[in-house]
Amino acid sequence: MKGGPVVIGVSIEGHDEGAVRWAAAEARALGVHLRLVHGVVVPRGGFPGQSMIGVDPRQGLLALGRRELQAMREEALRTVPDLPVEDEVVESEPVALLRAHAPTSSLIVVGSDGFGSFGERVLRGIARGLAGHVGVPVVVVPRHCDAEVRDRAGGRAPVVVGDDGTAGARGAVRFAARRAADRRAPLVIVRAGPDARLLPEEAPSLGTDRPPAVHVVVAEERADRVLADQARDAELVVLGVGEHGVLHARHRTRPDLVRKATCPVVIAPPDLPVEAPTERARAGAAGQGA
Repeated sequence: MKGGPVVIGVSIEGHDEGAVRWAAAEARALGVHLRLVHGVVVPRGGFPGQSMIGVDPRQGLLALGRRELQAMREEALRTVPDLPVEDEVVESEPVALLRAHAPTSSLIVVGSDGFGSFGERVLRGIARGLAGHVGVPVVVVPRHCDAEVRDRAGGRAPVVVGDDGTAGARGAVRFAARRAADRRAPLVIVRAGPDARLLPEEAPSLGTDRPPAVHVVVAEERADRVLADQARDAELVVLGVGEHGVLHARHRTRPDLVRKATCPVVIAPPDLPVEAPTERARAGAAGQGA
């Protein structure tokens, strides 16, 4: 039984190629299709210095969105030929569109430049609008992400996860442990910040997932710096939501980390189900159906 698609939000800025390539490879690994979506926000009123007489911004923006989705579809198929790819352009605020797709998806993916040139403010808006509000992991792929990130260390590069000891980090630890176990890769658990040494020294419960090696790194430096350093050669770095809403320190960690990371950054929901689809489960199902 296949899970939901990998859904990626595509902008018209032209910087989503790396995110699309990663999402296509992830969809192949999970045995699901890829869905490209673009939300069009039609401006109200006129543009400064321009007359709106005879101008239909709605049709123009929809056309731009369709053109970019076609280009990204081609990019996905260059990465994974024969991958089932769907696309959708609708009038919607981008975060609302992604949230609407979340209940039927396996993952939500965005590029770090995926919604225009507003930079950190937009990235924080995406994180706040999705993280904690959707039940699937949200993956932010930095623009400077290593194109060969999935193949680092022969496909067994470490999976790094931030653990601040809160309930909001539990889903992140579960996701990271499962990912590391599936790929037979080391799991690196990072506890950083001024209170890091107050946390237990032993690794948290990983459930039934058993990565080949588990390392716990404790440091009193800023979390984004420690995570970025540990993730330099990693396949993924995973964060939790944090239990204190937008005031939690983790919300600053996300955009700071994305600027430094060379691998995708995953924000995992705290209540991530243990039975969520994994690469290993998909491979087993594919083998049984062959």
